[in-house]
Amino acid sequence: MNNPEKDEVTIRNRLMIELCKRQRDAERNGRPTEFNFIDVWESAFASFQNKGYVDVSLERLRGGSDYFEHLPNDMIRLTESGKKYCGELD
Repeated sequence: MNNPEKDEVTIRNRLMIELCKRQRDAERNGRPTEFNFIDVWESAFASFQNKGYVDVSLERLRGGSDYFEHLPNDMIRLTESGKKYCGELD
């Protein structure tokens, strides 16, 4: 059975895990901490079977989050709250 609420939590968690991984790597290597949203999406959701559903969920997430912000040119970065969340994952 499909469970849209559970799926959305899974999508949000996968997105945050990918962003946190990229954030740590960028900081460790002195690279920018703004990431291409499409690259993040492809890494986080390559194996997710219902890509249409992921697209809809990600569009909802694009509307606003305390953990990340969308920038021009399809870029995304963690907010201070998002960075704190990543620290709690460690």
